[in-house]
Amino acid sequence: MGKLDGQVAVVTGSGRGIGKAAAMLFAREGASVVVNDIDPAVCEESATEINQAFPGKAVPCVADITKAEEAQKLMDTAAEKFGKLDILVNNAGITRDAMIHRMTDAQWDICVNISLKGAFNCIRAASKYMRKANHNGKIVNVSSVAGLMGNVGQINYSSAKAGLVGLTREVAREWAVYGIRCNAVAYGVVDTRLTREKETGEVVAGEPVGIPRKIREVMIAAMGGKILTPEEAVKPILFLVSDDSNFITGNVLNISGGAYIGAA
Repeated sequence: MGKLDGQVAVVTGSGRGIGKAAAMLFAREGASVVVNDIDPAVCEESATEINQAFPGKAVPCVADITKAEEAQKLMDTAAEKFGKLDILVNNAGITRDAMIHRMTDAQWDICVNISLKGAFNCIRAASKYMRKANHNGKIVNVSSVAGLMGNVGQINYSSAKAGLVGLTREVAREWAVYGIRCNAVAYGVVDTRLTREKETGEVVAGEPVGIPRKIREVMIAAMGGKILTPEEAVKPILFLVSDDSNFITGNVLNISGGAYIGAA
């Protein structure tokens, strides 16, 4: 018996990193999962890998969640392929770092549109299936400690992730009547392509991503010298989408190893 037997989940940005680890863990716990990415090859590869381990548990859906109609296609895929929608994890995000005075409109827009507007688009699209009496669904928004305390050079990312906290609490209030629980997780540093050393030169959507080596070392030191793997990072998400957290909603779970200690 898995913790998510019979459940149907959508995980945005699940072609790689935290999202992929969450989709794999959900499938291991018995859920059927819609895997999402904007890169068709990566999306298909992730779904195939899940199905190799847990046959029939995943379908891919290429969709750009910054567009309302594509977010709706993503939620419709869950209903069409698996008959319903129980769980939504808004994980997709990107970084475009710059100091405030140097940040461009394009850098601001891509970060805020994916992390915050994308999450809103998906929740609004999910209302078609989740906003029903006694639905008892679960939504988890992936935020960051940058959204709780700010982070130098990340006004766009910090603002988007802080916005997710407000969005989380609003959904928790509006949809409590349907038994839906909405929470957020705020990570410190998780080992993904967005947090590796910038000097390695990985490029995402046409621009380099990552954290400068010296800054990254300071951030990891603040977490007790440990960086989370995606597989470790998603265990709290499983808690929040399972029946183990049935009376928890509107909360932000700080997962930063002590990098940030304060009111969420």
